[in-house]
Amino acid sequence: MFRIFFLLFFLFQNNFSQEINSNVIVNSNQINQTNKSIFSNFEKSVSSFINSNKWSNNNFSNHEKINLNVLITIVSYSNNSFNANFEFQSIRPVFNSTYQTPLFNFIDKNVEFKYEEFETLFYVENQFQSDLVSLLSFYVNIILGIDNDSFVLNSGSIFYEKAQQILNLANQSGNSSNWQSSSSGGRINKFWLIENLNSSNSKEFREMLFSYHSNGLDMMFDNKLLSKKNISSAILSLDRMNRRVPNSLLLKIFFETKSDEIMDIFSSGPEFDSTNLYNQLNRLAPFFSNKWSNIR
Repeated sequence: MFRIFFLLFFLFQNNFSQEINSNVIVNSNQINQTNKSIFSNFEKSVSSFINSNKWSNNNFSNHEKINLNVLITIVSYSNNSFNANFEFQSIRPVFNSTYQTPLFNFIDKNVEFKYEEFETLFYVENQFQSDLVSLLSFYVNIILGIDNDSFVLNSGSIFYEKAQQILNLANQSGNSSNWQSSSSGGRINKFWLIENLNSSNSKEFREMLFSYHSNGLDMMFDNKLLSKKNISSAILSLDRMNRRVPNSLLLKIFFETKSDEIMDIFSSGPEFDSTNLYNQLNRLAPFFSNKWSNIR
């Protein structure tokens, strides 16, 4: 209850500070270019854009900020035109612990955008600035939404709505195919990501985010057995969603992010009957069956 009160209190504060602590790495090894300064300055611009902007009304002290790793792999570059893969990984602290749990891992491939060296990136709400600004702003809001959902039930909606608005404005600009439902990656792209998060069909997923983290991981220090039971129940609840929406993108992202953690939690004590969980995991995420075999 204290954590819920704490977060709700800060949601309505007027003295704001930045929420994101990002580590941005630009990998240009594939590009045969003598002068690499464009890429180092690009790295600085992206890092400054994410870390310096105020993305919400939340107020975090330094140790509460969302840790975000961004790896940008440049695929091609010519005359300020880029093609790159963007990998985002956000991490959430766990109560009464030094453990950091992964919340969101996602790769957006073959993103096309323009960037001029030393260009300052600006975000203006309700306005399209550029594909690069829109892309970064979109994922920051997705990450904020998922992070908030993990602390307070369904509190991420405002950020998913902002992400949807960013996508709509970018689509209306007509500058690229980055934002369309048929963009590269099939149904694994920005359009379908936000479509799924805003859908009523994903109700159980968002409830699971809260139960898994706030009723599960955050309670591990006080009661490890109860924590394991709550995490198991949260995962089992996804069956209803999986029956309605088989092969959901959200479940794919979740298990790619959490498979190692789930294996670690349920492959050690205290003793817990994980038979139902084991069977459910093999139905929900059969590609990770080698990890689920360690669950006991």
